[in-house]
Amino acid sequence: MFTIHLVAFTAETATGTEIGVGRVGTDYDTPTREECEESIPGFITGTDLGREPTYTLRYENSDGPVEKQVGSAGVERVGGVLMRCADRGTVWNIECFNELGEEVTFNFAVFCD
Repeated sequence: MFTIHLVAFTAETATGTEIGVGRVGTDYDTPTREECEESIPGFITGTDLGREPTYTLRYENSDGPVEKQVGSAGVERVGGVLMRCADRGTVWNIECFNELGEEVTFNFAVFCD
């Protein structure tokens, strides 16, 4: 099953050595070196930090309730869009839950602002 893992990496880029955390898709328990090289330009070394957390976004619009499962990057991307839509009054009752089912809506709003 394809999953996204977070990988702490060191990479060599045009501007020098970069250290960061990247997202790597894998069909295995941990990403392979080849998968890291495909996902992280200039990849030198890395440490698998585990599977990317999944969040549940719930909101309502004129068509009714909507629920989406997204990763961390999705929370930022989709969340930002939802916050702008809420400002225009086209979505409401936005909620965000972590994998344990705990509401993290406040953290979500601050993160996406």
